[in-house]
Amino acid sequence: MGVIIFHSCHYIGTFNMHLPNLKILDLHLSKNLKRTPDFKGLPCLERLNLMGCKRLKEIHPSIGNHERLVYVNMRWCVKLKTFPPIYRMQKLETLNLSCCFRLWKFPEFKTNMDSLKELDLSFTAIEIVPSSVGEYCTNLVSLNLTDCHKLKRIECNFHLFKHLKECHLAGCKQLEKLADNFFDVECCLEVLSLSTDVKSSLINRIAIRSGLSFLYQSPVSIKFPLFPRFLKKLRLEGSNLGDGDIPSDVVELSCLQVLDLSWNDFSQLPSNLSQLPSLKFLDVSFCKNLVELPDLPSSIAILQANYCDSLESLGDLSNYKWLWKVSCRWKKRVDGERVLHSMLQGNAVENHFMSLSCGSTSSDIMPHQPTFTLQLPHNWYNDFTGFLCTDRNTWGQCLIVIKQEETCLDVQRDHWPEFDKNPDSDEYSTVGYVSFGSLRHTSWWNPAYNKLSFELELGNKKFNLKVGLVPRKCNGDSNERAKGALDSSEFWDEEQEGDKKTFKIVHDSKSSIMIQWCHHWLFGELDNRPREDQVKPIGIAFGPAYQQMWKESAKSANPTCLDPDNSH
Repeated sequence: MGVIIFHSCHYIGTFNMHLPNLKILDLHLSKNLKRTPDFKGLPCLERLNLMGCKRLKEIHPSIGNHERLVYVNMRWCVKLKTFPPIYRMQKLETLNLSCCFRLWKFPEFKTNMDSLKELDLSFTAIEIVPSSVGEYCTNLVSLNLTDCHKLKRIECNFHLFKHLKECHLAGCKQLEKLADNFFDVECCLEVLSLSTDVKSSLINRIAIRSGLSFLYQSPVSIKFPLFPRFLKKLRLEGSNLGDGDIPSDVVELSCLQVLDLSWNDFSQLPSNLSQLPSLKFLDVSFCKNLVELPDLPSSIAILQANYCDSLESLGDLSNYKWLWKVSCRWKKRVDGERVLHSMLQGNAVENHFMSLSCGSTSSDIMPHQPTFTLQLPHNWYNDFTGFLCTDRNTWGQCLIVIKQEETCLDVQRDHWPEFDKNPDSDEYSTVGYVSFGSLRHTSWWNPAYNKLSFELELGNKKFNLKVGLVPRKCNGDSNERAKGALDSSEFWDEEQEGDKKTFKIVHDSKSSIMIQWCHHWLFGELDNRPREDQVKPIGIAFGPAYQQMWKESAKSANPTCLDPDNSH
């Protein structure tokens, strides 16, 4: 036997195993699991998943002597207080103890852990990072200590981490002052998250010069260090930045692609922001005082300005030829048609998807029309560039379902400018664009189609939508656009930040195609807070097991809310 999977089991409490050939043991979300088996009976075990075992209190000490384990996940084991000393786990690559809220002691390493790449103890109660981590875990690539509110000291020598690329220390409120030379300035660190609860002397002096990303989360204004000139991601959200507080050397970062300035207090951005030649992503969401946006770099691809209550307009977007995603939900009405028109003039229109979210979901009651049928004109695949889908009712993740239609149904208008002539309409509050170029590689694509049906699905419900064809321009600008579209190296999307995609083809057959469209996330697209796999978008419900797990974790974080059976 090589694999045992008993997830969400309610009857497993304590047990012993003697399975000498077992390689994978998956008991995640097992409600009544209190103790692990003796791992001596599982000598070939390589992967252990106990994620969400909310009553797990005891890990058998034999795990520390296991020589074959590669992956251990005990995330959300909310009653776990300690992890046994590690003596022989030389093959371990990933140890995830995140959200073990009662875990108060850092795992004690007693041997070289040359294979350990990822160590996650975020949202735990640890107080000290021992020196043994630096001595034995020198090949670490990622260390996550986010929101370890009781962490006071880091005793290990960070100069020994020659391969560390990500280090997250945001939210460590009690962490004492770190030495000025805490980091090696020549290290390969790429992502660093710090809270300004860490003493400001560190923040004022650190200057790491190797493509480092900074993430600051702070209730007070701070002075930033010199930014490394090869910086690609700069995150300053929640730093209480007012007018003039954004560091002037930001515009000197020629490699910067991601700039997150959300949750700040400034009313305007630096006027020379357009000098960032590589900037692809700008987020100013929840900047309540922001009045206007300056000119942005022509390279911008994603613009997020959600809930900027003082922002009157997004300005002129016509010069941003690679802009394909705009999210600007706030109380004031945005001229969605003008924004959409600017986006459709860009290079992304030929071969890529586009998404526009502005205003809010409509409260208007529309006639229920679960299927929209579109008659395709002759030569549609050459005369038009793609389908435009407008939706006023969903918020989050949905499915666009396109099917070949052979039955005789009512035919709708097929030209996007005809949707609405009312300038006060919210017709363009949520718009998705599917280019033909993004579909030509699929099994579904067939220029012989003459009639298609469209459905918008969210869970088990179907919502109203309108669909039209976007005409291909027949002028010089169109030729330049098509020429530019051939060079897709300039195109940028959030795939480079992980698995979060705004559009994803999830089903493809000759008769139908399904495109997952996530046009608004629960948190920011590049949010760095830990979550289970990825942030669940609004509109996607957690399953019962996950809902219960969240309730238990909340109780664990607040002892005054504990159930009678939740005692220590």
